[in-house]
Amino acid sequence: MQKVTIIINQKPYHLEDASLTPDEFRRLVQAPADYEVWRIVHNPDPEGQLPVDDVQVTAGTEVKSGDRFRVVPPGTFGALQ
Repeated sequence: MQKVTIIINQKPYHLEDASLTPDEFRRLVQAPADYEVWRIVHNPDPEGQLPVDDVQVTAGTEVKSGDRFRVVPPGTFGALQ
């Protein structure tokens, strides 16, 4: 099976599985259970600005090589839309 390489918090992770739950994202980066997982949709936002296109991951999601994510403390980017 071919590995999938994704980026979480600017660090590459090589995975055997192409599907992850929010808990699995948090385990990979050793983040607390209340941290939020966000899929980065476009290039990173300018320093100090909130992301406008990122999507919060709240359930299992398919990942493919090159996908980028953030795992951050709750409330970092505001409430769910």
